[in-house]
Parts: sequence; C-alpha cells; structure tokens
Amino acid sequence: MKVTINDIAQMAGVSISTVSRVINNSKPVKEEVRMRVMEAIKRTNYRSGSIKDDSARTESQLIGVIAPQFSHTVLNDMVAGIGSVARLYGYELLIGLTDGTVESELDHLKRFGNIQSQGIIFVGSILEHRHIETIEATEIPCVVIGQVSNTPSIPSVHVDNVTASYEAVTHLIQKGHSRIAMIRGTGDSGIGSDRFKGYKQAMSDAGLPVREDWVAESELSVDDGMNAMQRLAETGDMPSAVFCSTDWMALGAINYLLDHGMRIPEDVAVFGFDGSYLSSVIRPKLSTVEYSASEIGMTATRNLIKMIRGASDIPQHSNVTHYLAIRESTN
Repeated sequence: MKVTINDIAQMAGVSISTVSRVINNSKPVKEEVRMRVMEAIKRTNYRSGSIKDDSARTESQLIGVIAPQFSHTVLNDMVAGIGSVARLYGYELLIGLTDGTVESELDHLKRFGNIQSQGIIFVGSILEHRHIETIEATEIPCVVIGQVSNTPSIPSVHVDNVTASYEAVTHLIQKGHSRIAMIRGTGDSGIGSDRFKGYKQAMSDAGLPVREDWVAESELSVDDGMNAMQRLAETGDMPSAVFCSTDWMALGAINYLLDHGMRIPEDVAVFGFDGSYLSSVIRPKLSTVEYSASEIGMTATRNLIKMIRGASDIPQHSNVTHYLAIRESTN
C-alpha cells in the first residue's frame, strides 16, 4: 500500500498542513506534535515495506534530505534553499536528522529507499563504500552537499573549502601574523580535513611551520570552540592568530579570549568560516569566509530534479562563490 501525507496526518492525529510544516521545517511546530508526526513517519515506513515499482516513484513528490541535527547554523539556510526550489517544482521535503554517525546515515538512506522518495540530498560524512552501495541499491538519484564526490553517479555541491581556507590564512599572514593556530573540525570532512588542508597549504607556501600543539580539534558548538581555545592557551605559548573551521568555533574562541582579559585582534586575531548571521553582529565583528548556504541548497536541488527527470549533463561537482568578509577581529 502506498503511503501518503494524508496517511501520516491521520496516524499522527494532525492536519496535512501540520505534517507539511514538519517535513519542510517551514514553520514552528510544538515539539510534542513534531515527535508524533515523526513517529508516524517511522511507523508507516516500517509497515509499508520496500516500494520499488516505478509507478509509485512517478507519483511521489517527496525529496528526502538527510542532515545532522541542526539549529542556528548554516544548515538552516541550506535547507531553506532546498525547500524553495523543491516547492517551485512541486516537491515536498522529508527531513531525516541523523546523530552524525555513519550507521545513522545509512539507516536514513535505507528508509528513503523504502518510501516514495524520488530523490535524496545528503549532508553528512565523507562518502565511503557503505554509503555508495546503499545509495546505488535504492536506485534513487542522490546529490551530496559539503564534500567533493568522486562517484560519477552521485554529484556534489559545496563551497571550495580548500581554496577559501587558504585565502583566509593568507590574509592573516599578509597582516603580519606568523604564529597562526587552527581550531579545526573533527574527522575526515569538509570542515575537518578540507579546511585544514587549506590552512596547511597556506602556511607551507609562506614558509611557516604548522605546530601540532597549535591545531585543536573541535565539535561544532560555541562551547566546543571555547574548550579548543583553552587547549591552545594551555600550550603556554599563545598564537597571534587563530583560524577556525566554523564561525561557531570562532565565537567560542573569542569568548575564551575575552574572558581571560585578552584583546581582539591586538593580542589574538580570530578568523571564522561560514558567514553566519552572528558574525556581523557580535563585538568585535568576526572576519569570516562568506558564501551562500541557500545557494548551495538551491543548486543541489536543481541538479537533483534534473537527475529525477533523466538529465545526464549534471556537473560532477559544483562550487558556489565565496569571499572574505574582513572585519574587526583581524584588523
């Protein structure tokens, strides 16, 4: 039996518009109501079995988005961009929030393979063979965001993390800094390995050493950034500048420095990445790599819809434009 949004609404005891708001993340919904809708989706997925026939897919108007749990991050804008293009072409979004593990990502990929999803946008870990096998087994078009895909059947969209990071660190070097630390994202990801690669390349090209104790891994929250900055300070040799993989890490670094009586940028300059809204309203205003997360989402969705419609001229990878927003934290 085919599963519809009306079925989900009846199971959750809510209106179809409420289900739409939950799956599109378009308007606030009470947490208790959201949980009922999500539980109904899970239950329906379990009972519906594997829907593999072409007719079911043709009638489906769902695009699945798989992303880690997000709040007040660039993922908000990214999902908004995905939704704006999806709605323009008559698609609704079904959002699967992961806990950041590969196992959780694979579970969501399989779920979208078992319901009437015509396409998948994946925001998560660097693709490994398990992801690729699962995606190809669903026979559903998929576009990934946040990394460069080398799998011909799975195109990707993002900002050029390596070049953008290289330019940010080069700016710090041109400002006279030679003692530059980094707070980097964890793991083998765009905000982890790619932005770290750009940092290392800029330091190498300038003939500057990369000190192992001046590279601190961090998760994504402001508190994580504060803890990472503390570890840098505890080396006993404070850097003159810190490049951070995200604005949230940079805000944490700034909070730590200010709490310990240091001036920004006179004592330590701080550079972020992502161009978040808060980067322009905090004091001192944060220098950052800016790009349009909405544009990433819109580009990925356009490419996905072309794939759904059978187009074969999709670029393997697309980068959106970035630029350096130089503000008070590095002047």
